[in-house]
Amino acid sequence: MILTIAICTRNRPKELERCLYSVASQENIKKAFIEILIIDDGELSFKQLHKLKTICEDFHFSYHKKEKRGLFLSRLKAIELSKSDKILFLDDDTVIENGYIANLLKTYKEFENVSAVGGVDLNLPEYSFFRKLYATIFLYYSPDPSKLSLSMMNSSMYKWREEKEPFKSEYLDGCNMSFKKEALKDVEFQEYFNDYSLGEDIFFSLWAGRKGEVIVNPKMKVRHLKSPLSRDKTQSVAFMKVVNHYKLLKYSKRGKYKYITVYWTYIGYLLASLLKLNIEEIKGYTKGIKYLVLQRV
Repeated sequence: MILTIAICTRNRPKELERCLYSVASQENIKKAFIEILIIDDGELSFKQLHKLKTICEDFHFSYHKKEKRGLFLSRLKAIELSKSDKILFLDDDTVIENGYIANLLKTYKEFENVSAVGGVDLNLPEYSFFRKLYATIFLYYSPDPSKLSLSMMNSSMYKWREEKEPFKSEYLDGCNMSFKKEALKDVEFQEYFNDYSLGEDIFFSLWAGRKGEVIVNPKMKVRHLKSPLSRDKTQSVAFMKVVNHYKLLKYSKRGKYKYITVYWTYIGYLLASLLKLNIEEIKGYTKGIKYLVLQRV
């Protein structure tokens, strides 16, 4: 196998079919040498599974039903089961444009020291002047789109589509990110990545970055359609935004100031939620900050 395409899914059969059709329509690839690996956290029926196999009939198709839910656990299981030395993770509500896989394989050949490769989501919205100013003040945003912000946030990735050639980056977009298995073979389990596992894309990127270059290729284009089917409640996501990003700081090479800057970002979260009168977000952020203070982490 030259590539494993792993799709971690939960109760989104229509979105998963659409994703697989975009994979099956790719040109200039040897489909028989590519594995499609479905990691299922939900309840795909026999009929649904049969349709998926039909879509992927020219590929090597594998399916695994997981017992314990969680995106991070699904990623780890995909790494364990994949039959290739390179693994591409696609979100089930993502479609890839023609040429994506051919450009992915080409990028791995062209960059000798590469450990991870990702593409660009064309559906990311542009920031307005005031939103960009706010994001800059509260450190969601980095002036250099290839870098995480001082608080380890990835809000600058929407600028990637302005690039013309592959470039080195600190991080990849979680809806489409690929790695050499060698770069992830000793990956550490993170107990705070539950269910939606917010921030796990940054974690995998930083981990792989220890072993080689992380490359973004703007010729690899996707559209993350972001299914309306909610994965976690607003309050839970807000809690994870606080706690998970704080836990990720230990994998950053930045100085100890990062533990101060991240609390400044949390103030930005709270102010934004107050302006929107989003009480559930405020509760989640407050709960997360309280948790960190009480844990003294």
